[in-house]
Amino acid sequence: MPNFSTFTFPAPVRGWLRSGTQLGAPADAAEVLDNFFVTASGAELRKGKVKYATLGASVVRLMTYRSATESLFASTAVGIFNISVVVDPLAAPVPAVTGTSSGDWSSVQMSSAGGEFLVAVNGTDYAQYFNGTAWHPIAAAEVFALTYDALTAAFAPGETVTGGTSGATAAIIGIAPTTATAGILKVGAITGTFQDNEAITSAAGAAVANIPSGTASASAVAITNVDTRDLTQVWSFKERLFFAEKGTQSAWYLPTESIGGAASELDLGSVFRRGGTISFGGAWSLDAGDGIDDVCVFVSSGGEIAVYEGNNPGSAATWALAGVYDIGEPLDKHANFRAGGDLAILTEDGIVSVAGALRKDRAALQGDATTFPIQDEWQVSVQRRAGSFPISATLWQSGAMLLVGVPAAAGGTPQAFIANARTGAWSRFTGWDVRCGTVSNDRLYFGSDDGAVYRAYSGGTDDGVQYSGVYIPKAQGGNDGRLKIASRVAVSARVSKPFELTARALADYAVGEITAPAPLGAEDGTRWGSIVWGAFVWGGGTVRQVKTVWKTVGARGYALAPGFSVTSSQTSDPVFEIVSTQIRFEAGSPL
Repeated sequence: MPNFSTFTFPAPVRGWLRSGTQLGAPADAAEVLDNFFVTASGAELRKGKVKYATLGASVVRLMTYRSATESLFASTAVGIFNISVVVDPLAAPVPAVTGTSSGDWSSVQMSSAGGEFLVAVNGTDYAQYFNGTAWHPIAAAEVFALTYDALTAAFAPGETVTGGTSGATAAIIGIAPTTATAGILKVGAITGTFQDNEAITSAAGAAVANIPSGTASASAVAITNVDTRDLTQVWSFKERLFFAEKGTQSAWYLPTESIGGAASELDLGSVFRRGGTISFGGAWSLDAGDGIDDVCVFVSSGGEIAVYEGNNPGSAATWALAGVYDIGEPLDKHANFRAGGDLAILTEDGIVSVAGALRKDRAALQGDATTFPIQDEWQVSVQRRAGSFPISATLWQSGAMLLVGVPAAAGGTPQAFIANARTGAWSRFTGWDVRCGTVSNDRLYFGSDDGAVYRAYSGGTDDGVQYSGVYIPKAQGGNDGRLKIASRVAVSARVSKPFELTARALADYAVGEITAPAPLGAEDGTRWGSIVWGAFVWGGGTVRQVKTVWKTVGARGYALAPGFSVTSSQTSDPVFEIVSTQIRFEAGSPL
């Protein structure tokens, strides 16, 4: 009589594993785990994405301003858009700032006696700040407002605007449209006096001055000693703003609780041994045994972290270098995110923490990288990255989710790597082109190359398109030397409504092309070379029940694994959580 045995695979709480050997891999790890989010007890079919806003050009950065209410901003290469409230997600709104030459903004919020401000720099255009009402450029002197209407040709920063009647002139520093034909020119010192209703022109632009009360001051905030167009990165530390200057090893800092004033230089050229430039910096919390203290870290493009203690870089008595530590080279100037008091850095070796870098050398640190379980895939993604697609990371604390946008293979399906921020288990979301992300009002958003901003993890489709989750656990049985013939597989899942599934058995670590099941309602079992699990009638509703279904399959080999796929095409959030899978087989005698 046949001698049937069964392998049981627990829920893949260890997540997607792309490091280590195949032989002896844990049964609660996955070879493929696409479009599932790993929980502490299983893996749930992910939620979808909903188009939130359309900008008309590739989304480069997302920024959040938090005060009594939260404001959400998105940038493209030519402007900054306020998308806090979107009337039509398919129509591009009027930009809050236009005429920029880069959308690669770095931003940080700063509180001062004057209020709450969001300060942003991009290394090309004048720094900007948002005061809760409007954006203003930060130059070396006061900025004035020249309101216009009847626009017939667009102005551009850097041009000189001239009054047709008055002959008054001023350099254009920034542009804030209010409608398609009206707005405010932010200008520098004015020579002469502009007149209301006179024609104003520049090399490219033409409009009519709308200044019945004359020109007015737009902003008295200024930064001196450094050109704010050369500042590429901004962060705060102990109530000061710090900046990285592009192409140099110089950082700049402002007086405490200020977004303007005389900037002071901090030259780290003698500190970094590997050369390069300052990529970014940040605050990091440590506990020296007598309570938690903050230090300021500066990260170089060459892969070094300089750690400073103190609060005033201008005083040797209150500012000191604590050490310089080696890491892999950071991927770009945005390659970091806060995780509690720690600072995580995206490097060529993986995502590493400053806390780890201070304890271990670079070689040992790689084994502690957050991305070590998917190290092989991480290396592939690092090799694919380009300036047009930097790898990004966004931590959604309340969702316990780390969203990492990574490039796909040429012509391949967009993808993102996802980690459970509490357990460290990874999976992969396909169909998400994540160029940047942020959290606003406790919701996760990401921007894409298609010019859209999406609300992530919402609903049961990807903006109306169905998606499929695919799960294959790590194959088992390869070390006992017995040939096995699989005949049945089962999936136990916690569900609330019917789902259509496809299933198969796989042998000897082969995966092959993973394809989706037939769309909901179809009866096509050929997509995976096996049958489609029928529509389940279990009472419907929202009550979650654990259901187990066996199906006939066929595979032959020494190591076996089940595989299945499930598709979501509903409006509401899907409910499907893997509890366990099994594969039944007949085994021969050991070799």
